[in-house]
Formats: sequence, C-alpha cells, structure tokens
Amino acid sequence: MNKNQLLKILTASLVLSTLLLQPLHAQQTYPNKPIRVINPLAAGGALDALLRRIGQAYSERTGQNFVVDSKPGANTIIAAETCAKAPPDGYTLCLLSNSTISLNPSLYTKLPYEVPKSFEPITQVAFATQVLVMHPSIPVSNINQLVAYSKSNPNKINFASFGVGGDGHLTMEWLKKKTGADMTHVPYKGAAPAQTAFSAGEVHLMLLIIGNPNLVSQINSGQSKGLLVTGSNRSSLIPNVPSFSEAGYPLDSQTWFGIFAPAGTPKDIVNKLNADLVAVLRSPEFQNKWLIPNGFEAVGSSPEDFAKFITADSKRGADLVKISGATLD
Repeated sequence: MNKNQLLKILTASLVLSTLLLQPLHAQQTYPNKPIRVINPLAAGGALDALLRRIGQAYSERTGQNFVVDSKPGANTIIAAETCAKAPPDGYTLCLLSNSTISLNPSLYTKLPYEVPKSFEPITQVAFATQVLVMHPSIPVSNINQLVAYSKSNPNKINFASFGVGGDGHLTMEWLKKKTGADMTHVPYKGAAPAQTAFSAGEVHLMLLIIGNPNLVSQINSGQSKGLLVTGSNRSSLIPNVPSFSEAGYPLDSQTWFGIFAPAGTPKDIVNKLNADLVAVLRSPEFQNKWLIPNGFEAVGSSPEDFAKFITADSKRGADLVKISGATLD
C-alpha cells in the first residue's frame, strides 16, 4: 500500500468518525438552542402562566430559552398532533393533559396520534385542583340544593366548559348522571370566553383551576359561590368548600399535566430533560411561589413512573367517558 492510498484511507476514516460523533456530540451538549414547548390551551390562562414560569426556571438552570408556542383547539388534538409529528431531537416538547392522553382515545374513533406510541413521557408536572363555581344569581348554597333546584326548574341551569369532551365537560356530565341534576352544557372556545360569559350570568356553573387570586378571594368573601373542589380533600386556598368525595360524589379522575417529547427522542436527551425539569418542579421555592398558590400539586416523576401512571389513568379516563355517555367523531 503506497502513501497516497494510506492517506486516502486515513482521511476517509477521519471523515466517517466525525460524522458518527456529530449526533453524540450534539446530545452531550444538549440543549444548545432554544426549546419550543407546545401549549394545548390558549395563551393567558392558568396553564399558560404555569408553563412560562417553568420555562423561566428551566432557562435559569440551563442557560437556554424555553419558548412557549400556544396551539389551542380541537380538544388539545392540534397541539398533540403537532408535537407527535415534530423531529425527535429534543427541541420540540409539549405540555399535554389527561384530556389528551386519557380521555381523547376513548372519545374519538380516530386520532392523528396514538397513546403511548406517539410520545416519549418526560415527567408528570402537576395535578390541578379545580373548583365548581356557581353564579350568585342562583339562590342555593350547596350541591344538594343545586340538584333539587335544577329538578324543580327544568332547562334553567346551564354549565360552561372549554370545549366538548374536555375533562371539565366530562366531570359535569358525570355529576349529572350521579345526581340526576337537570343542567345544559354550553361549550366555549377556551377559558377566557367561558369566564366572560360566567361573569355576565349567561352561564351558571363552571369548573376552574384554582389559579386566579381574584377567584380565590371572591369565593372566600362570598362574592362567588364555590360548591365543590375536585379530589378527596379540601383545598387550603378555599377551605370552606367541600371536596367531591366529602360531598358523597367520589370521582376517580384528576386533572393533570405532563411534558412529552415526540416518540424516538434519544434516551439521553429524555433523561437530561427529566433531570432539569424535576429539579425545577421539586424546588421548594418554585412550589411555594408558583405551584401551591395557584392550586397545583407538583409531581416531578421519572419517565418510567410517568409511563406507568399513564397506563393506569387511561383506564380511569375510559371509565369516565363511559359513565358520562359522551362520544365524539
């Protein structure tokens, strides 16, 4: 073998080694550019605010921007599809909920994504406590009185949701089935128009995340009527409002949010994201400043534990859809 041949072989080997090492190097230096995080709900709501706070803390920890991209609509399906079809390189993530993961697969005969095949679970972010609020124009004080009033005033009581098939809608349908209450569903395209209609008295009931200090103040002062909070226990933010379970209506379903990446995202990137995000979520300062005061209970799970939770919650979601009687094409 002459020198020219040897030189060609060495050059080719060097080029090949460089090409093979490029992906590894990129993963080792991850993140080295801004990360887009898709929000399935409209900007300006409690979830959007939470995601931006997480992004700020993540940026402070890693030095990279965490850019929130809101893609609301179609019961979170638009955001989920966008995320599922994004390049699996760790630079597109999404914040999805139990509506996306546990409810939609039982509501729709066809979806542009599959659970769990379309996503890599990063971490479960938090559970959200919701409160069932009632407009003060309705002359009752608790859930049992409301049920009786609705039966004696048929077609008078209605409730708002942020869209057909969302957990707010299904929870209320579940409550109707359990109590026999006479209530009409009025869907809105997001939290802002629903809350505007509620404030104007156009709708009488709605489930809201306890994420607005004004809402908490209004309930505690009696300006708005809080009837029930989701889950088994009362919320420390509105301690005078009983829980669903305490009122005799145990609901085996909770609103939760988690961060996902497209399927096929490298495991080392998933682990890196998990470590940084869990560090943010488990920080006592972050929890006391941004989560607890806004009705969120931090989780910060491993990808493996999150995947196990999704399996169990998907069964609960299917049961809730079945009980509610809701179906969508």
